[in-house]
Amino acid sequence: MTDRTQMTARVREIVAEVLDLPANQVADDLSAGNSSAWTSLNHLMLVSQLENEFGVVFSNQEVRALSSVGAILETLGRRLDSVG
Repeated sequence: MTDRTQMTARVREIVAEVLDLPANQVADDLSAGNSSAWTSLNHLMLVSQLENEFGVVFSNQEVRALSSVGAILETLGRRLDSVG
C-alpha cells in the first residue's frame, strides 16, 4: 500500500467519523454542498482532526477550500508532498 493510498483511506475514515456517515458514503464528490451532515461545526472538527492526524496546519484560505473530500485529498497530498 502506498503512502497516498494510506492517506486517502485515513482521510475517508476521518470524514466518516466526523460526519457520522457510513464509510461507503464517503466519495471524492462528498461535499458541504451535498451533505446535510457537513455543517460548519463539523467542517471545523474535520479540519482539526486532519491537522492532528497528518501534522499539518492549514491556512485560512485552505480551510475554506476544503469543501469536498476530493479537495481535502488534493490539498493534503500537496502539503505532504512539499514536506516529504
